[in-house]
Amino acid sequence: MSAMYSAIPTTDDSVFLAALSDRNAQLDLIQAITQKMLQMAKQQAWENINKLEAERSHLIYSFFETKPSVAEAEHVANIILEVLSADKAIIALSLSEQHEIMGSAQKINRGKQASKAYAMSEK
Repeated sequence: MSAMYSAIPTTDDSVFLAALSDRNAQLDLIQAITQKMLQMAKQQAWENINKLEAERSHLIYSFFETKPSVAEAEHVANIILEVLSADKAIIALSLSEQHEIMGSAQKINRGKQASKAYAMSEK
């Protein structure tokens, strides 16, 4: 077994590399979904973000059913930080959108009140 993998309990480097590759593919997919969610949030395409988040959550849960190895720990940590950063940005964008919607609703409500007051004054 090579020295690079000596901390990992396996008797076959090819098995380890195949598993690592699958896990890297899982991380790549989690990363890609996260980036897609952020892109959609920037475009205010909120309708599909919940579906993507549910899919991503399932992948994250599935990934962590197996404890990350020492060899992949740094890469996993970097992906986690990237996901958390993107989630923070998505939340900020959603709050901004929520404030805009609330402002628009308040303007509509004021317009209705003004229209109602005007209609009552003509009676």
